[in-house]
Amino acid sequence: MKLEEIMAAAGKISLCPKCGSKEGFWLGVKRNHAYVQCKSCGSSFELYEVFALSDKGGKDKSSQSLKVFRK
Repeated sequence: MKLEEIMAAAGKISLCPKCGSKEGFWLGVKRNHAYVQCKSCGSSFELYEVFALSDKGGKDKSSQSLKVFRK
């Protein structure tokens, strides 16, 4: 993720999922991973990108290969 994308994603988080605080988050980057840390409770959350594998419920190779990993 680029720095602009990390800043935009971190700016969208306003409420801590663990403690419910609205105090804010610290932003941290370590190697290839970006994190936000709650200023109130100290819980860390990793920021990451999610990619769609298929569109409109259609089946393609990537969605079929995921079935191999399900049990």
